[in-house]
Amino acid sequence: MGMDWKDAAATVAQYAPTVATALGGPAAGGITAGAARMVTDLLGVEDSPQGLVAATQDPEKLAELKRIDREHRAELTRLRLEAETAEAQQHTKRLAETNATMRAELATEGWYRTGWRPSLGYVFALSLGGLAAILAVTLLRDPTLAGDPEFTGLLVWVVGTMGAALGINVRERSKDKARQLGQEPQGFMSRLAARATGR
Repeated sequence: MGMDWKDAAATVAQYAPTVATALGGPAAGGITAGAARMVTDLLGVEDSPQGLVAATQDPEKLAELKRIDREHRAELTRLRLEAETAEAQQHTKRLAETNATMRAELATEGWYRTGWRPSLGYVFALSLGGLAAILAVTLLRDPTLAGDPEFTGLLVWVVGTMGAALGINVRERSKDKARQLGQEPQGFMSRLAARATGR
């Protein structure tokens, strides 16, 4: 794996901390491109992480690197700040584009997006209803099954599941209506606390 500018910055930091800070900024923000090119040009070495690190092994180049760090501190800092600002702007732009894409997707509701939940709900309800009807007919034909633990257990499960599904649907419908009225949906405990405090 090749050396990058951040690797070079780690080596340079012990000799030229301002240069290292400039090199250690966002890779796409222009810090490595601008600051690195400036430093390598002044040093007269190859514009690469390897070229910069190699300069630290040459006493004359190392002395020049330290001089650059002292005398060009303001310019290196400016390059770093400009690159960080550019990176922040790019991040903000990407965030805005992502949000716009999400809003566009939400605005283009299709049957495949809005229809699968109700469809699944209908299938679930019909399945439970069909099972309940079969159990009821079976019990009418053979009332002795009422004493069978497995049969009554299945019957209790069907009734309980249907009741739970109905409760969830009623709760969610209440929340939807509250949102349509511009209100924040509240749970049972929140409503209980509000009544207790008189709010």
